[in-house]
Amino acid sequence: MIDELDRPARRPFIRVMRTLARVALGVLFIFAGATKAYDPGQFAVEIQRYNLIPWLLGVVVALYLPWLEILSGLGLLFKRLEKGALLLVTVMLVIFTVALGSAMVRGLNIDCGCFGKALIATGTTVPFIRNIVLLGLAAFIWRDNK
Repeated sequence: MIDELDRPARRPFIRVMRTLARVALGVLFIFAGATKAYDPGQFAVEIQRYNLIPWLLGVVVALYLPWLEILSGLGLLFKRLEKGALLLVTVMLVIFTVALGSAMVRGLNIDCGCFGKALIATGTTVPFIRNIVLLGLAAFIWRDNK
């Protein structure tokens, strides 16, 4: 199966798919960061509901994380910045997925806070599954990253 993907005839298709995946992930992170940057106070409350870090650290995270998401998303849109941005996005996705998994295991009935108040609350299960899919997308981008 992997050999089939590496055939010369498939390379342009894979390259296009990889570019689309990179742009989609970038736009998603820009959107997610922008919705949280708009209201960092509410985002700090969402972070606190996870009961993982102290309030003051949650406030600092709420102030800076949205901008890291926006800049990482922008980095994915520019080939020159792609590898660093992809590393940051992958690490953030892993951390977000672990936090969501922790909330699920502990039975917390919270909204993920992933997109601020821009989207309706989806709890933790849907965002957890979405993050797994996004990690798969990041892995696809990494696999073909040359």
